[in-house]
Amino acid sequence: MQKLLRGRQITSADLDELKSIFLDLGFGTEADIDRTAEEHEGFGLFLRAITGLSREAAVQAFSDFLRGRTLSPAEYAFVDLLIESLTQNGYLDVGELYEPPFKRVGDPDVVFRDASDVDVIINVLDRLKTTAVPITGAEAS
Repeated sequence: MQKLLRGRQITSADLDELKSIFLDLGFGTEADIDRTAEEHEGFGLFLRAITGLSREAAVQAFSDFLRGRTLSPAEYAFVDLLIESLTQNGYLDVGELYEPPFKRVGDPDVVFRDASDVDVIINVLDRLKTTAVPITGAEAS
C-alpha cells in the first residue's frame, strides 16, 4: 500500500499479496476483486483511488515542472488543484482536466501560456497512473 500511496511502481507480486490480504480479512471474494478490478481499469488503480496519493508524492511529481518557474496566479491555482485532486483521488485521467473542478480555473490550454506545459502535465499524470498498473517481477528489476 505504501508504494501506491507514494506513487512508486507496483508489481504483480505486490497486487497478488494485497489480494491475498483482502481475501484473508474477508473483504470480498475473488470474484468481487476481479469485478472491481475490471470496473477500475485494474486492482492497482482501484486501490490508488482509495488511498489517494500522498501530498508529498503529488508535489514531487510536479517538482521538475515547477523548478525555476514563476507561475501566473491561474497557473498556480491549476497546479495546486492538480496536487489536491491527486492527493484525494490518487490519479487523474487527462479528460478530467477539462471538467469541474478544473473548469473553474479554466481549460489548461488557456491557463498555461506555453502549450508544451500542458504536454508536461499530461506526461506527469500518465506516469503517476502507470505506477498503479502492475509490472511483472522481471520488469521490476
